[in-house]
Amino acid sequence: MEVRRITAGGVRTVTADDVAGVANSADGLLWVDLDHSESDGMALLSDVFKFEPETIDECHVRTPVPKLRRFPGYTFTAINGVARGDDGVLHFQPLKVFSTPTQIVTVLGPTHQALSTDAAHRELSHIAEQVDSGVYQPTSAKAVGVAIRKAMLVSQQDLVAGAASQIVQIERGVMECDPVKGEGLLTDLFAVRHDLQTIRTSAAQTRELLALAADSAVDGFSRDLEELRHGFEHLTNTADLEREYLQEVLDLFQTRASTELNRFIRKITAWGAIGVAGTLIAGIYGMNFVHMPELEWQLGYPMALGVILIVGVVLYVLFRRHGWL
Repeated sequence: MEVRRITAGGVRTVTADDVAGVANSADGLLWVDLDHSESDGMALLSDVFKFEPETIDECHVRTPVPKLRRFPGYTFTAINGVARGDDGVLHFQPLKVFSTPTQIVTVLGPTHQALSTDAAHRELSHIAEQVDSGVYQPTSAKAVGVAIRKAMLVSQQDLVAGAASQIVQIERGVMECDPVKGEGLLTDLFAVRHDLQTIRTSAAQTRELLALAADSAVDGFSRDLEELRHGFEHLTNTADLEREYLQEVLDLFQTRASTELNRFIRKITAWGAIGVAGTLIAGIYGMNFVHMPELEWQLGYPMALGVILIVGVVLYVLFRRHGWL
């Protein structure tokens, strides 16, 4: 748990024991950042800040659905960022935010087990570093909330840009590789599609929450929230366009695989026809009848082999000329 007291004179770290003493101070901004698993920090939500039990319970639930609830004295929001886990897959960063005019409490979690601590706290750590270094000096809880959402937007934009680069590489691989042996490309393709779908879902839901928050925002933050909403809307549209591009690459892969399969079937059919011709001639001369014209013919055997060879060569030339072989 990290507690900061942000005033015009600078940033001061506050211990957990001193939170109660400064929580109701009108001087500056109090930012409490903790994980849902920290029992001492979670106890402050009810004992010191007097938040509603239902919102505190929300901190222990992992849900992809953003929420915005207003209570007397504070606002509760549940938003989700996106970060890549140790398994290489994108996972949601569930973040709950309690904000009053002079206080903001950010609670992270529960996160997926594949999501490392650094990845899960990426945006929060970035904002905290800016505050501690004096680069960013927020004057209200709303300003911190906006900064966190902007950091999430930038992170997701970078993820979409990375996915776009991967799609270009996959397309090049689809054009160059043997589609029959391209199972690895297909795996990469579906992995990128999962990433885009995760980003798109998070961005679309955040956009709707920001639209709701912007409609009722005061103190000049309506403009900031509206800009954020447009940013997430643009991110949603970009993810959709990249998914369409990816679908075209998938269609190309399937077309090439289908074409290769048809070519293979044509070859098998052509060789089968050549083999059937020989089998037909051999079958005729293999019939066991007493009276057969060529039964006593000394040149019958080489003649039969010659006919088989000639028919096979003629069929091969015909199939070759039509592109079947």
